[in-house]
Amino acid sequence: MRRCRYTLAMILVNIAFVLPLAAQQTVKEAEKDTADKAAFSKLIRPEDKMEILGRFVGTFEGTFNILMHGTPPVAATMKDRLETKWILGDSFIDTEFTSEFRTNKTKGRVTMGYNGGKKHFYRIYLADWDPRGTYSTGQYIRSRNALVFKGPEDDPLTGDSFEKRDSFTFVDKDKIYYEQFYTFADGSEVRVMEGHYIRVSGK
Repeated sequence: MRRCRYTLAMILVNIAFVLPLAAQQTVKEAEKDTADKAAFSKLIRPEDKMEILGRFVGTFEGTFNILMHGTPPVAATMKDRLETKWILGDSFIDTEFTSEFRTNKTKGRVTMGYNGGKKHFYRIYLADWDPRGTYSTGQYIRSRNALVFKGPEDDPLTGDSFEKRDSFTFVDKDKIYYEQFYTFADGSEVRVMEGHYIRVSGK
């Protein structure tokens, strides 16, 4: 009987020794995180950053000045409606948008969140007319009370690569001033969209 107990003990010791170092570290990290969940949550879900995302929650509408493709670019106006809510345990905000230009109507979705590890916001833009999608990262500029995103784009018509910049300036809790810019490789910049989103429902 003693020999059986001794053999079992040696097996358990051997299992502990053969457990990969990475796995042992993961276990230790998990124990640490479990012991300090509040501190860990503050790192990945900082309250001030989540509050900024929460400013978009609700329904907003606006009429915007836009520039269309052309030589020179053609000025026009477009209507936009945003319906935004928290999703997945209030970890992200999800926006369904409807844009109307002349007789055309475009629908799409934007998901935004905050990466506590990399210390930046991020934005994923999808539209029914364009399967490319756009991924951009953003920072909050306190002096301007603005959330600004930047991300790469490629124009399928011209083949040009450029940077797309989306700027949201919080005028007050019910009004957001929005601007969209394209910055090209030669440093030239064009503002292709600007106007105000006005809250029509929600907090």
